Amino acid sequence: MKIAVLGANSALGSSLVKKAEEAKISVVNLVNNAINLVGQGRVVIKDYSDLELKDIADCHYVIDTESFLCIDKYSSDLLPLWHLLEIMRSSKIKLLALGSSSFLYTDKSRNNMVFQSECQLDDNQKLKGRLSVNAYMRLKSCTNVDWSVLCPPLLVEQNSYGCGKIEFSDDILPMGLNGDSSISQSDFVLAIVELLKRGPKNHQCMSVRALRSHN
Repeated sequence: MKIAVLGANSALGSSLVKKAEEAKISVVNLVNNAINLVGQGRVVIKDYSDLELKDIADCHYVIDTESFLCIDKYSSDLLPLWHLLEIMRSSKIKLLALGSSSFLYTDKSRNNMVFQSECQLDDNQKLKGRLSVNAYMRLKSCTNVDWSVLCPPLLVEQNSYGCGKIEFSDDILPMGLNGDSSISQSDFVLAIVELLKRGPKNHQCMSVRALRSHN
């Protein structure tokens, strides 16, 4: 398998590159600068809006680590996601976007998204949540690209140790028995690689949580 990682030199992106290569997955690094590059794969240094199909033509998947997780850096109309969808349309390359817990549902009734609940309390979370929900609704209208979305729980812990055990679920916010909704960055990266091996379901949103001993 060969993947392209957009945002490969971010903290999450570089961790994903390392984990993918450990799993014998070839990686193309899509970055907009040459800082903090890792891994052994080919590097494409371009503004994301300048990417071309030929840059990713030999890949099975493109992993977008930027558009939703860093959505407050971009104008809603200028997300890298939209350009990826444009250059990938009608190709055989699949897109796996790393999503936001904002557009997961709070429970099985599917009446309310996390964005509409009290889970997001500060203004920055609310802003990112609103932008993410709007972008996801736009993504759902795309039918000429095989896309999937993997959403983390409410909290991604960058510096905590992973437990190495994960559980995938549908588009409902994953929570432990004690009400926590978190995952370490290392376990989230593990989940991305595992999902690639299994094959994400087309045009669907999934969530994942860590199976800690107290869960």
